[in-house]
Amino acid sequence: MKQTSEKELLELAIKNLQYSLTSRTVPQDLPNELTQLEGYVELQETLLDIRRAIMAIATGNLSYKITTKGYLAGAIKTLQASLSHLTWQTKMMASGDFSQRVDFMGEFSEAFNSMAKQLEESTKKLERMARIDSLTGLNNRRYFMELLTIELDRAQRYNRNFSLIVLDLDDFKLVNDNQGHAAGDEVLRSIKQIFANSGLRNYDFYGRIGGEEFSLVLPETVGREAILVAERIRQEFENTNISYEGRHLYVTASIGIGEYRTGDTAESLIKRADEAMYKAKASGRNKVFRTP
Repeated sequence: MKQTSEKELLELAIKNLQYSLTSRTVPQDLPNELTQLEGYVELQETLLDIRRAIMAIATGNLSYKITTKGYLAGAIKTLQASLSHLTWQTKMMASGDFSQRVDFMGEFSEAFNSMAKQLEESTKKLERMARIDSLTGLNNRRYFMELLTIELDRAQRYNRNFSLIVLDLDDFKLVNDNQGHAAGDEVLRSIKQIFANSGLRNYDFYGRIGGEEFSLVLPETVGREAILVAERIRQEFENTNISYEGRHLYVTASIGIGEYRTGDTAESLIKRADEAMYKAKASGRNKVFRTP
């Protein structure tokens, strides 16, 4: 049997390594001559382990357990961990968490972070649009009712009182008829500032619940204190000069107050405040009425 020379053995080893690096499939068994070459079996196993790890990553399989030690294997493990974390971050974004950021993949990180920021901003904008009345900038009816439901639950759970105000602009139709709807819109836009100037607390909340009808909730405020708050709001309306295209517009508001009673629903409480507001209208407008 012909003895393989060292030169032929070296050429065979190089050819086998090249084949392992470039071919689609790799033979499972080494040529017998190469098994006798010191350290070659370990080298081939290392190469194949690294190859399998890279192929797994290329096909999206990040669970392959690379057993090889060393710098190159460590770099592959780091890549696996980074891609696994990126997969988790992508899932978190899909669930609505747009705070995720990537800092380990160069230009991809910049693109990912830019996308995450845009999605976060878009989501916040959509959430705001779902809560805010587009004309006045106040809470819309749906969101105000959500907040009122929370306040009712708190009152029932902890035996706390609060007052609800219903406010309706007096003769608002005349503003639209005589000054135009654009002027009417300007009046409605001014209401947010009027509320801000009325000395309301940070935890008081309010919203637009109809065309020219608004509602406010005053936690832990009843009786005389609630009337004083309502009077401040009424006076702020009465004293506010709303400028529109060189014209001065003045509006007043009729205000009704309803106080929370045990067992109240949002509808029953609003109904009582509404009835008080209509009494204010019937008594000459620009008044405050309260039903305990």
